[in-house]
Amino acid sequence: MIALASVLTLACSGNGADKQAGDDRLFVPEGLPNTLQMGQEGVTLKLFASTLVQGATSAELYVAVRNEGSTPYCNAGVVTDFIDMSGQTVAELGADLRSNHLYELDPATVLNCIDPGDVVMAAYPNLPAEVVIGNLSALTHKFPAFGVDGIVPIGSFTVSQVKTVAMGAARAYQGLFTNTLSVSATATTPSVTIYPVNRVGRPLGAATSSGTTDVPSGGTWSFETTTVTDLGVDYAAYAAASVSN
Repeated sequence: MIALASVLTLACSGNGADKQAGDDRLFVPEGLPNTLQMGQEGVTLKLFASTLVQGATSAELYVAVRNEGSTPYCNAGVVTDFIDMSGQTVAELGADLRSNHLYELDPATVLNCIDPGDVVMAAYPNLPAEVVIGNLSALTHKFPAFGVDGIVPIGSFTVSQVKTVAMGAARAYQGLFTNTLSVSATATTPSVTIYPVNRVGRPLGAATSSGTTDVPSGGTWSFETTTVTDLGVDYAAYAAASVSN
């Protein structure tokens, strides 16, 4: 069985920034609402921060979500509607929420699950041309996710030794991916996503790296990500891979 796993690490980015000097806005642009859609009131996932900005070629959206309930949500995503000034939806787009726990339902079923209290993030780095920030009146969102009984935690991957390196006017992240799963589990096609964040945990962008190597239990993979222009004051690092037993 092959399944996707991921893990979150929140730690000092090492860029020398003072956390108290960072901004504390939870939503950018300020004044543009991003609200939960009707029918989702029983879901305990909460979108608590988002950044909608104009990138080099398109608008980009980055969101942070917390599980405020008492049970895990598995294989979760977030779907966002972009609504213009006339109240029409100009785009509806989904993204995966990278969880920080890997669970097994049975030997053939492995799931990503967001534990109570976990913070997870998602990126929409290339929004369609129809999404023009100045023409929007609101965003709304919903969470495709489900709870599963009888799941057993089996571990995670880790990201460590993270540092930033200059790439012209931008910065990339370098670090180490480690497979800490059981001796029979091999991580294939490993990847890492790092979100720089402001001092209240709002993601400012996303840097990614992916590999083609197999990483056996206890093994490591050295990575270097794409670049970001704003390092914020901290970062959230997520590792993922396919798992084969």
